[in-house]
Amino acid sequence: MDENKEPAHPLPSPSALPLFHHKCASIDTVHGSSVWLLDLAKKLQTTVRLDGFDVDISHAPPPQWLPINVTIRAVDSYTSRPPETLIQAYDIVRVANIASSIKDNDPGAVIKNVIAMLKPGGYIQWQEADTAHRRIIKSNPSLPSPRLEVLLKYVEDQENSLGPRGWIDSLPDILARYGLGVLAVQHRHRMPDAYAKVETDCCFLEFEHLARVLDAQGEGRGERLREMLALAAEECAGNGQGVRVDVVVAVARKEE
Repeated sequence: MDENKEPAHPLPSPSALPLFHHKCASIDTVHGSSVWLLDLAKKLQTTVRLDGFDVDISHAPPPQWLPINVTIRAVDSYTSRPPETLIQAYDIVRVANIASSIKDNDPGAVIKNVIAMLKPGGYIQWQEADTAHRRIIKSNPSLPSPRLEVLLKYVEDQENSLGPRGWIDSLPDILARYGLGVLAVQHRHRMPDAYAKVETDCCFLEFEHLARVLDAQGEGRGERLREMLALAAEECAGNGQGVRVDVVVAVARKEE
């Protein structure tokens, strides 16, 4: 894996993974934009199959707008076993940003499904936001940020209510326990300050996804988050402040 530092979607170098010219899958909760797959499609030949999976693909681009080698499908990768057509079908599976869907602090079900989808010798790249270490970044330390502070505290409380996320820091060890050979790990993937605005926008998109999750919990929790998010966005607009969140990225390989 290279040291690419593109905001929110660090990509593995195609040359770093020798099987990258065959078939790749992405399991992601942000396929409303399909950014990772579309970006990757520009870097690789059209003979490479790029498939994206999510439980809800209602926000994904229509097939007519996708490159000829990119497909987005509705598949529950969190609980159900993958369809037989996907078993041992992929050279690489990327997993990203699914922490809000993991139950009981245990990503084991997803890991088992990914292993089933990988060919022998295939690779997994897993990226998660290090949400336990979110923080406010400011161009001037004296800038007030009361709305951002309230927002981050509320998000932290709601995420904890949905289930602990301690597994993220232990991700490489968990992958190894399932028999995967861990090849590389990046912690605290810090971005340059010049990307702070883009990073904040990505965080706010993540919070909007969380609001949809909270809608199912009732009690107006999702709507309350949206109200706080709107106020925080106003506070950040043109004021040189935002949210920084680092990521944990692990690359592992299935045995031959």
